[in-house]
Amino acid sequence: MKKFFTLLSLLFLLNACGLVSIGGLSDDFDKLTDEQKAMVTSFKANQPTDKNKIYVINAVELRTELKKYPKALVYTFANGCSSEFCKPLYIYENWAKQNNHQLFLVMTSYFNVDYTLRESFDSQLFVMDSNYFGKKLARRYVGYFKNELKGLKYNAKEDWSGSLYFFENGEFVKNLRELPKN
Repeated sequence: MKKFFTLLSLLFLLNACGLVSIGGLSDDFDKLTDEQKAMVTSFKANQPTDKNKIYVINAVELRTELKKYPKALVYTFANGCSSEFCKPLYIYENWAKQNNHQLFLVMTSYFNVDYTLRESFDSQLFVMDSNYFGKKLARRYVGYFKNELKGLKYNAKEDWSGSLYFFENGEFVKNLRELPKN
């Protein structure tokens, strides 16, 4: 156990000195290239979106947007996720089209954004607004976002059931790990 804490302390020190870069602990906006930063813009309701942009959105704005659609699917994901529950984005797009759902792809942070940008998909990309709650640690703002997305108080006890959020007429219906089988 002592070796673990020593290693963790060393990694933290090297990260603080800029010698080693550890991603995924915050929103990682500061690690984007200038070209990637130029892609990021604030979401504005009732304004057309541009597929070449990444829109920063909070759960309240997203829930308002969801009310415009009879059925919607929100997929929150970490770029480059290798879990069995993380599929290529086109899988979610195809399911949404086949099942008449509006799809919202929401990244948890900018970490590994290159991975996502290399994928083949047509849907708009969004990213969770880490500044909305005044929390920079991903663990905090991601949980708060997901709670508010489900209509819970932001700091409610987390009840993680997956990264797929299903809505009907803007109302939260269910949360799953995998797409339903047709």
